[in-house]
Amino acid sequence: MTVVTENTGGREHAADGTRVGGFDTEGRWFVAALLGLGGVALGALLPVLAGWAAELPWMPFQGPLRLLGSFDGGWLVWGRPVIGGVLGLLAAAWVVTGSAVLVVGDERVEVVRRGQVERVVRRDQVDGVHRRGSKVVLVSAQGRELFADDVEGPKDAVRAAFVRHGYPWEGADA
Repeated sequence: MTVVTENTGGREHAADGTRVGGFDTEGRWFVAALLGLGGVALGALLPVLAGWAAELPWMPFQGPLRLLGSFDGGWLVWGRPVIGGVLGLLAAAWVVTGSAVLVVGDERVEVVRRGQVERVVRRDQVDGVHRRGSKVVLVSAQGRELFADDVEGPKDAVRAAFVRHGYPWEGADA
């Protein structure tokens, strides 16, 4: 069992539990590289794409698109890709930090995002846990979804964390 300590909005919070979800180091690098390089490519191709789109008769905002396509100053040749890369890396940071991390304990499940506990689901409320695609779904006895969101990480590790703490896991991999 892992002891997890989170600083949640000025109050210190500690819970015995198993931490699952979030991006591992390789996943963080992959998302950063993908979105960063995508931003660089978009920044480099912006004038070409804007000029092409401005020539389409059905495209709205043709004036602003022509204006974007006409920016070809010396510093913009390297400035657009740099700005696009920075914006892509900021988007990657937003995606990685916004990924749900679950702290599964005997008494409750805590949903942590951006370093703060977003939601707490008590164990006595949970009547079943299963996966729907990449989402982990916690269901009450009345069938109400208490939590349903994407949780990164190996499916077996997520399942094992819930089973280890006595939650009823449902599904083919039970």
